Amino acid sequence: MALRRSLDDYKRNGGETDVFPGERRTQSGRFTGSDQRLVYVSPNGSIRDHSYPLAGLHGIASSRFGINVDGTVRWFDSLDTSTQTYHEGTSLVETVHQFETFDVVQRDFTAGNSHVTAFELQAESPDNAEIVGFIEFAPEGQEGRVGQLVHEDALEVYHNREHDYLGTSTELVERDPESLEAFDEILAEEPQSFPRVGTAENYEGSRLTGGVGFSAAVVNGTTTVINMLSDIETQSRADSLASIADQTQRYDEPSTILTAARRAGHSPAVPGQLVGTDLHVLELLSAPTGGRIAGPDFDPYYQYSGGYGYTWFRDDGEISMFLFEADERLDLDLQETHRKSAQFYLQTQLEDGRWPHRVWPMNGRLAPGWANGHIEGTETQYQADQTASVLVFLAEYFATHSTSLQEEFRSDIEAALQSGLNGLDISMEADGLPTVCENAWENMNGRFTHTAAKFLHAYSAIATAPCDSTTRERAATQATHLYDALETMWCPERGIYGLRLVDDELDTRVDSTTFSLIDAHLAYADVGDIGDERLHRLESHLETAFSRLWKETDSVRGLTRFEDDTWRRRGQQSEKVWTVSTGWGAYAAEKAVQLFPTTEQFDPMWWSDRLFAEIDLTGSLCLQSGYLPEQFFDSGVPDSATPLGWSHAIRLATYATRTTRETHPPDQCTNTPPSGGDGRRDHSY
Repeated sequence: MALRRSLDDYKRNGGETDVFPGERRTQSGRFTGSDQRLVYVSPNGSIRDHSYPLAGLHGIASSRFGINVDGTVRWFDSLDTSTQTYHEGTSLVETVHQFETFDVVQRDFTAGNSHVTAFELQAESPDNAEIVGFIEFAPEGQEGRVGQLVHEDALEVYHNREHDYLGTSTELVERDPESLEAFDEILAEEPQSFPRVGTAENYEGSRLTGGVGFSAAVVNGTTTVINMLSDIETQSRADSLASIADQTQRYDEPSTILTAARRAGHSPAVPGQLVGTDLHVLELLSAPTGGRIAGPDFDPYYQYSGGYGYTWFRDDGEISMFLFEADERLDLDLQETHRKSAQFYLQTQLEDGRWPHRVWPMNGRLAPGWANGHIEGTETQYQADQTASVLVFLAEYFATHSTSLQEEFRSDIEAALQSGLNGLDISMEADGLPTVCENAWENMNGRFTHTAAKFLHAYSAIATAPCDSTTRERAATQATHLYDALETMWCPERGIYGLRLVDDELDTRVDSTTFSLIDAHLAYADVGDIGDERLHRLESHLETAFSRLWKETDSVRGLTRFEDDTWRRRGQQSEKVWTVSTGWGAYAAEKAVQLFPTTEQFDPMWWSDRLFAEIDLTGSLCLQSGYLPEQFFDSGVPDSATPLGWSHAIRLATYATRTTRETHPPDQCTNTPPSGGDGRRDHSY
């Protein structure tokens, strides 16, 4: 992802109040991908790679397409009549550019390390037309120090190992290497537009740039543009050029492209569009190793965030657990997905039984992060809940499939659980709560209720897994100790479990991560008894948290992350709505009925319906693409990583729970909130 493109966006959006200038946003388009590439297709048809974390190849930094009819060029990004959909349940993105008398149908799909962009002219198609384009390659993330080779029927841009190729199914009428912005243009106030024909004035300059402008003849109403990424150490230039030539012939007709897209289509038959969408998103974000990025990286220079194109063991562990639960309920045939996740966690576990902050999904190696204090030798800058999340999945997976696993794999998982138990114990204090560490939102330190809940869940899951008796007994003892210690986090005056302890003072803000208390206590119910007073407190906490975090504007409805959350507000004065928090609330409400019954004062199913409606396909927090972005401004403008894997996994698991629950079906839920409208009452448990 090129710095020049981020600076260009900064110039164009510096004055916006609900956009962070300089980011490479993905909210308005759709993705297509394979196990080697992740390609974003914007509503105007431009394409851009987000492939590096998954395969180690950077590819396309920016692009632009249009049509030349009788010497007049019309760029697709100048139109306001383009529409975009997925084609018939496949991962092929179909973008229709509507002109006055004809349409240009653009079809994008990714197969292996190649991306196909096919154009078909429909209706009153002009006789003399060419597809024009500009593509900026950034092999190995480089804008400079790249070379360009202009072959007879293809173009090659390279740095060191990564070589990127471009070819077309019809004649390449023109190929013009494009020099990118010089220093004075980068510093100028006005952005530049590409292509700029004729800027490379000599042979030397024309071969030292990653940009190329081109035009391809339209024959029988169609032409196809192929771009391919390769590693010169595994695929020679001759083989790459032969592959490009083969693909330009193979994908020269709309029928062959549609057939190939159907063959490479994402998921087998699944029950409904929502399930298919969520599985498709999680597949797009997955590397061949089984690791997943949190979301497509939109801020690679860490200007407004710490980046998203990495595997976080919290996000990934939660996604794995939600997928596992949905599979158990809906029979989605995801056994291989679960196996790969488990294998990835075994590969990346540290010697002390814990996991690092984040890793590269392409190979499991340590990635840039700010919460690796446990590797450096300090506990504070460490997110202990991440290790707990992974252990919950491994324990549940082991408990369900231990008898069918190969002996070596079974032994490896059991050893990982034993080592993980040691890792959890490192973070425990004598009072029964985890030590000071970073929180799940990665923006403060303390002793968090969420961390304690995830530890309770992990200890309980290990205590009931088919491990040796010593391991189970140790885990059960720790679970009970932690269950008792959670009393410290209770605030009777507000009827909630506080956010954290700081210097023994309870921070009594409401935090949506504390919804994890519900799953934790459901797991602990198989280890020890849960008293009535604890159940009353959990009910009070959930009821109060929903009421205090709920936010509704003219455009969006849902839950904020936590009270007084100031992150990524831009020009907004109050907290933003988050899809993770809203989905998590719906999920917790669904699970709550297994802990305490519905009462006249609090009906969790009413909240489940209310919250799930907002992340459903027609909800205010779901984009037309079916994607769930991480956050929303009050104006309804989506923000941050899109699509966010964690949100999609929560939605899928919540849907699975809702469709298989035996009590409180949707038609029995009330249509008015309990307790007279705000769901709140006085608690003194």
